[in-house]
Amino acid sequence: MCVLVFFKGKKICVLVLKSLPCLATRRAAAHSVWLVGPFPVHTRTHASVICPMLQRKPPRRPSAVIKVVAKLRKHLTFQPKRKRACAQRDMGSHPHQSSKSGSGSNRGAMEEEDRLSSLPDDLLHAILRGLPLKQAVRTSALSRRWARQWLRALAASRVLDLTDRDFARGQPPARAAATVSRCLRLHAEHGAPLDVLRVALLASPPSGSGPGPSDGASFGRDVIGWVAAAVRRGAREVEVDVLHLTPSQDDDDDDAAFLELELPGDLFQARNSLERVALGGLSLRAVRLPAAGLAGLRSLSLSHADVTDEAVRAILSSCRALESLSLRSCSLLTSVCVASERLRELQLLGCRAVQELRVAAPALELLTLYGHVCWSEPEQSWQEGNPVYFDFGDMPALRDAYLSHLGCGDYNIVHDMAYPCLYYVVAHARVLTLCSIGLQLLYQHGWDESAFREMPKLEELQLLLASPEPCFYWDNEDQEHVSTFFMLTPLPVLQRLFLHLPSDPGYGWSSSAAARPEETDGADMTLEHEVVLDQLTFIKVVNFRGTRRELRLLTFFLKRAPSLDQLVLVTAEGEEAPADEQLKAMQERVSELQRSSREARVSVCRPKEDDSPNHAHTRFFHEDDEYVAN
Repeated sequence: MCVLVFFKGKKICVLVLKSLPCLATRRAAAHSVWLVGPFPVHTRTHASVICPMLQRKPPRRPSAVIKVVAKLRKHLTFQPKRKRACAQRDMGSHPHQSSKSGSGSNRGAMEEEDRLSSLPDDLLHAILRGLPLKQAVRTSALSRRWARQWLRALAASRVLDLTDRDFARGQPPARAAATVSRCLRLHAEHGAPLDVLRVALLASPPSGSGPGPSDGASFGRDVIGWVAAAVRRGAREVEVDVLHLTPSQDDDDDDAAFLELELPGDLFQARNSLERVALGGLSLRAVRLPAAGLAGLRSLSLSHADVTDEAVRAILSSCRALESLSLRSCSLLTSVCVASERLRELQLLGCRAVQELRVAAPALELLTLYGHVCWSEPEQSWQEGNPVYFDFGDMPALRDAYLSHLGCGDYNIVHDMAYPCLYYVVAHARVLTLCSIGLQLLYQHGWDESAFREMPKLEELQLLLASPEPCFYWDNEDQEHVSTFFMLTPLPVLQRLFLHLPSDPGYGWSSSAAARPEETDGADMTLEHEVVLDQLTFIKVVNFRGTRRELRLLTFFLKRAPSLDQLVLVTAEGEEAPADEQLKAMQERVSELQRSSREARVSVCRPKEDDSPNHAHTRFFHEDDEYVAN
């Protein structure tokens, strides 16, 4: 085992390798630890640099810093000190520059041998290829020998990954694009195979520094050239996301339309090695489909693309081996038909014009749907809307489903007859996420118990609860939706329950509605049929504020979970974050609630203090600016 210690931004990073590559020399293999250095230890700044590695808070006094460094060095192996001239020669310094070296702790550190630089080039390249490009470039400042190591490592790598957020941050998009083009050109000149290309230019151009109409065409040609070059050179994976560099659909400013990225029509006509394609902000209107070059594709992701219903069907007919399909914010989709024998994962996110969804995928394992449940013509009001039509075939392999409609605009509970069809599809999933809108639509069928289905395999359930509008809800009506779901849906093996409360509180959820002790004793919901969740062992509530509504919901579950081991309540952040006294009061109030399991551990903590398990899905699209309706 070897441990590589190096700087990354303002932190010291530790890279542990279980074994050295076979290309390492015997001399390199004889060492167990290398340290990138030297570094001074006499300032508070370096205290905060060193301590993250030791998982301690930065000490406030220089003397404490010295102790931390001493503890750090106990775990590192250094060669004996060498003469200063030898150390400078290894670092690439000229002997006559020795008089300019620092003194004190800096000088002592300089005398330590730079053992990382003594490694063979092939091993150094392997290390640099594991770093983001921006961090790899910074190593050129270590010494003259390191000046071009990152370039050689880049040229020899089969993977070009330029998706690090720091890569494009703080520089105009045109400059970041020029860097990408230079890296690709350098890689091609050295003749190394290219297996993977990933590029993400997600930073909007600084004011006044972005490209304008005059150079937009050239910039766009560069981006298209990256995709074409990667396909031509036999890449298996191509991911190019320029989403935040493309103008929005509502932007009428001609200067903003500097980036019109249309893929060439013959891009995928010839056979190639593509297995995964992910494109964001690119136009496919000219691409001819079906295409022979997509025959071997196993994963396809399209974001903010002008793909049509016919194009999706043509793509699926070309991609017989497709296992994963993701369509995000594709505004031209209205009638999506997915028919595939091998598809295992389907995502349909934020495609707001969809009126019909038909899926025939017997091998499907993961289903993620985020969007409307109701649509209307432009001249119609939302009260006159029509339900989205769902038609799913049998999916016996489905194990994980995510259904959310929060933040997708208005919906009409009158036209809800189609929703149970979607609910039936996920009845055999092991992991499930539902939202309060879906629970409300199911609640409308409460008079017909056949609308609900037993979920015999469900082990993990997450409920996304939104802030109801007072004009549509009576007091506590949303809690009746939750209780009705549990009353009419048998869950024999449910073990973990996650409740995600609104991050932006509204009617009834705000901390201003905090419960008084006398209001919570014995509070429960009335049920026609008793509910027992005898396998439920873990409950986690996020954005907890201690309101009457929340405590009543907690009481419902605590009384019906005799095997509960742990209840975790994670408080809200921002303006709703509780003070220490409020946190203690919450803990006491919850501990006094009635519960059927006296062995259950109850904890109330802030988000940064929470180390308990999370649900399989921790991204909430209704809180993501990319998807929330204006």
